Amino acid sequence: MLEWSAMTTNPQLATLLTDTLGLTSPPIAVRFVESAPAGVPRFEGEVPSACTFWRRAERGTFYADASAHFNCLIGTHTMGLPMPAEKGPELMALIGQMGEAQYFSDAEVPHVPTVPGDKSGIVYGPLASFEDTPDAVLVWLTPYQSMLMQEAAGTAAWSAQPGIPTFGRPSCAAIPVALGRGVATQSLGCMGMRVFTEVAQDKLLGVLPKQLLDELPAGLNRVADANQKMAQHYRGQKALHSREPNPRPAQV
Repeated sequence: MLEWSAMTTNPQLATLLTDTLGLTSPPIAVRFVESAPAGVPRFEGEVPSACTFWRRAERGTFYADASAHFNCLIGTHTMGLPMPAEKGPELMALIGQMGEAQYFSDAEVPHVPTVPGDKSGIVYGPLASFEDTPDAVLVWLTPYQSMLMQEAAGTAAWSAQPGIPTFGRPSCAAIPVALGRGVATQSLGCMGMRVFTEVAQDKLLGVLPKQLLDELPAGLNRVADANQKMAQHYRGQKALHSREPNPRPAQV
């Protein structure tokens, strides 16, 4: 296993996350930028949602400006991207449709988190080949992998408020919460995310904010070692106490 150092690179962190957690999809880096970075391909075309970019980023790094997100106004809002005034009624119409379906209430809108700060768009790409420090790293997790991630992130300790904050719809809201609180977050997903990303139903979204990345490698190595030792102990205990008792001889 890759050993941690204070200068862990993006490729090393990607390898550590993949190997320690047993990820089947590559970790994705997300970086909010004020202008289009030089040398990074610009996304051309249309996607139906902001979360669609997460899966496209598995294949390479690209920059998507604010307008590339406009087919998903909820995602545009949570990412804190600038939205023209004429999109406001369209957003409210979408919220109204969600309200009619009893899926989302307009009373929730003021409470949906958003990424603060000026930005023109977002750079997405595989963490393994990402050149800059990401603002967040996205990973698809099974419940077992989520268990390991929680322990590595330090949120399994009962001495503090335990547990990774976990949210439902919209799934992209986990990103601003992670950045705002500086802690790992999870989203169980939303129907949009399930449809647009086609992620397996047994996967949830994990978000690792930039504030956590420096200490994360040490946590991953610690958790991998600790769980290997405990698994060995528990297997021995299971074998010891799962033996069938010898049947008593029949009475004559």
